[in-house]
Amino acid sequence: MALVAVLGAIWIFFPDPAKDAGGKNRGDATADSKGTQLPPPPAPSVPIELHGAANELSDLVAKAGLTPEERIQGVGQLLYTYRQGFGGNPPGLNEDVVTALLGVNEKHTALLPKTCAAIRDGQLVDDWGTPYWFHAISSKQMEVRSAGPDRELFTPDDLTLE
Repeated sequence: MALVAVLGAIWIFFPDPAKDAGGKNRGDATADSKGTQLPPPPAPSVPIELHGAANELSDLVAKAGLTPEERIQGVGQLLYTYRQGFGGNPPGLNEDVVTALLGVNEKHTALLPKTCAAIRDGQLVDDWGTPYWFHAISSKQMEVRSAGPDRELFTPDDLTLE
C-alpha cells in the first residue's frame, strides 16, 4: 500500500515532460510529431562586430602561398587570440569552433570574416580541403590536426599542433 502511495506521489509531482511540451520529445526540436519542419531559431538580436584583427587572422589561415605547416600555426594563433578574449577555447567540433570564430559567442565578436577562404561548408579546412580536427585538451590547450595529403586522420602524414 505504501508503495502505491509513493508511486502516486511521484506521478503527481513529476509529470511526463513530453506531455508538458505538447507531446513533443526533446529530440523533436526541429520537427513536430507529423514530421514537418519547424522554422529555424531566430537570428541573434545583437549585431556581430568584426574584430579589428579579423582580416589579419584570416590571412594566417587562408592566404595563398602559405605552407601547410604555416597554415596550421595560423590556426593555433587564431585559437590563442580567441582564448585571450574569451578565457578559453571555443567549444565543440570544427563547425562549432567556426561558429564561435564567426561571432556567435557571448561577446558577439567575429575573429574571422565570413568570407575567409579557409572556411568551407561551415568548417575550417586545411590545404587539402579536409576539415581540421579539434580536440580541447583543457580550456587553455587545443590539439589541432590536419589530415595531411592523404586526407585521412590519424595517419603518419598528419600535421598536429598543441
